[in-house]
Amino acid sequence: MSYRIAVDIGGTFTDCVVVDDQDRRYVSKALTRYGALEDGVLEAVEVIASELGMPLQDLLARTETFVHGTTQATNALVMHSGVRVGLLATRGHEDVLRIGRVYSKIAGLAERELVHSTRLQKPAALVPQELVIGLNERVDCDGDVVVPLNEDEVAAAVDKLVEGGAEAIAISLLWSFANDAHERRVAEIVAERAPHVFVSVSCEVAPVLGEYERTATTAVNAYVGPRVTVYLEALDAKLRAGGFRSPLLVMQASGGLTSVQDAAARPVVTLDSGPTGGIIGSQAMGELYGESNVICTDVGGTSFDVGLVLGGEVPLATDPIVARYSLRLPKVLVESIGSGGGSIAWIDEGGLLRVGPQSAGSRPGPACYGLGGTEATVTDADLVLGYLDPDAFLGGRMKLDRDLALKALSRLGDRLGMEPEEVAIGIFRIINSQMADLILKLTIEQGNDPRDCVLAAYGGAGPTHAAFYGGDIGSKELIIPARSTAFSAEGMLACDITHTADASHTLRSPLADKEIQAMETTFQALERRVRAQFVEESGTDDDVEISRYAGVRFRMQPQTLVVPIDDGMLQTSGGQGLTDRFSERYGRLYGGGALLDGGGIEIDLHRVVGRRRVPRPTATPQAEQSSLAADAAGGVRQIYFEDSGYVDTTVYRGGALRPGNVMEGPAVIQRMGDSVVVPPGFTARVDDQLSLRLTPQALAGAAADK
Repeated sequence: MSYRIAVDIGGTFTDCVVVDDQDRRYVSKALTRYGALEDGVLEAVEVIASELGMPLQDLLARTETFVHGTTQATNALVMHSGVRVGLLATRGHEDVLRIGRVYSKIAGLAERELVHSTRLQKPAALVPQELVIGLNERVDCDGDVVVPLNEDEVAAAVDKLVEGGAEAIAISLLWSFANDAHERRVAEIVAERAPHVFVSVSCEVAPVLGEYERTATTAVNAYVGPRVTVYLEALDAKLRAGGFRSPLLVMQASGGLTSVQDAAARPVVTLDSGPTGGIIGSQAMGELYGESNVICTDVGGTSFDVGLVLGGEVPLATDPIVARYSLRLPKVLVESIGSGGGSIAWIDEGGLLRVGPQSAGSRPGPACYGLGGTEATVTDADLVLGYLDPDAFLGGRMKLDRDLALKALSRLGDRLGMEPEEVAIGIFRIINSQMADLILKLTIEQGNDPRDCVLAAYGGAGPTHAAFYGGDIGSKELIIPARSTAFSAEGMLACDITHTADASHTLRSPLADKEIQAMETTFQALERRVRAQFVEESGTDDDVEISRYAGVRFRMQPQTLVVPIDDGMLQTSGGQGLTDRFSERYGRLYGGGALLDGGGIEIDLHRVVGRRRVPRPTATPQAEQSSLAADAAGGVRQIYFEDSGYVDTTVYRGGALRPGNVMEGPAVIQRMGDSVVVPPGFTARVDDQLSLRLTPQALAGAAADK
């Protein structure tokens, strides 16, 4: 028997999925171990090894694929725990990060945070001003050297940064994406004089137009680089010591997998890699079910993440914002807020109850964990309201303490003049409203009709809240995957190995033969770079599939869309095929573009993506059985519902349910790692993949009549 393993580290739990070559799937969770993340990974894998009746070493030795999504880069950036960074820039442009853009004060802020404009501030500085040095060099927009590089000056600047305590150095010179010779020579000098310092070079990290975004991306890469590198090397070493022999693959923000070596050199590509796995998994699930439009919702212990699958494709954010920094890298479109199971409830200066974005994390965690936490969280509220069974959390591996949850809620209640149960109800309402608002922001506000979509809900807390935050959205159906508690990890097994190369050359329509040839030359150079990376990692590029893309916008407009380029598309009259495809996509996202089309288009990005297919686990359907849902009933407990108060509710054992089983709300379906709440007025049906399909009973009845 051989195995495939995927592990996703979240803010509270580390999730693991193991699939054998007969498509049997095993799931486990372990508390995330801050300061020793690799130990939490091995603990989660060891739980499944024990379930399989074998030592951890045997399981690792028989593992063909190990895929990993890490939050190390995201945590370092959000928690401001990165290293001390120095920046080498072109003289006269030393303040590019401090100046930022016009919108840098509001980038990444929620609407409620924009109310007090006088309190708005730019994001925390990644590079201390005393560690920013300008170099006397200049390359113009055509790539011609105007001022040669002074290597003695560079050496002195590197020495000064090291003396100032720089653990990493970011290099971002003006117009380096047009000619990277100066940047690469500076990097060589840094390696010669300070080989222990992590080096981040913009021509390798973000070789594209946009001085602020390019420099910010390079600085972020340097800021998180040493932390990610040390962690990945430690994990890789422990896996190999444990018997694992294949290459460790790391999830990228772009939706593909990469090698440990690439992720260690460009750790910025791992930002938000966990939520990306869930969206790729939702895409694969949509293909299985024949649903091309999916709203992807992931409720973990720390955050609520929302993404989309539109027309069977996963949209990429053109200028993603992470920790309030606008970056330039291919990244799956995902919006996140601090609303998860561990989100802390608090009272603001106006005496109003708030929830998040602060999180209790894994330690001390929610009060009910009994690990020293004293602040009330969403998990504490869910427990008091009856949605969670204190004796069945994580399949019984972890006990929850309802009395500790009540004590934490009482502390808030004493200040609000409310009973602890009333505080729990308030927390539950607030968190569900925050989640619904984020879904609406990504759907209706962006011109996407949720009535054309199914809503996938996963993560440890997603099934508990899905019917409440998704019930009023108007989507066709709610789908709770069979292994929703570790669905983001499972989604990583549906990914391929990908490498991406970008370049910026601005061209305007109509495209003459000269411009089309220039695009072809650029694409060929990018393709050679991508193929070389595959050869370096595996020795061959024979099985690599190459795709080309262009970043296109209407002339003088800010919004760029990344458009795939098919063979022969550029050979149409003046590149009209590219214009037509861009106009069609623009119209689908923002409404008709006819009014702008007369001004023509601009192309400011060339991208090549190389893909090596990785064998995916198969999805074997299970036949419906004659058993009744009542056979899986495991008792009754009191559960709170908005319009009914506390109601005697049937609790079903999720592992005993079979395809075809139907349950009318109110009901709770208890599975390892999650608790699916079916409110009154909803129907839950088990499909042939053991996923749960939730629909309002009126819609379920209409579907049955058809």
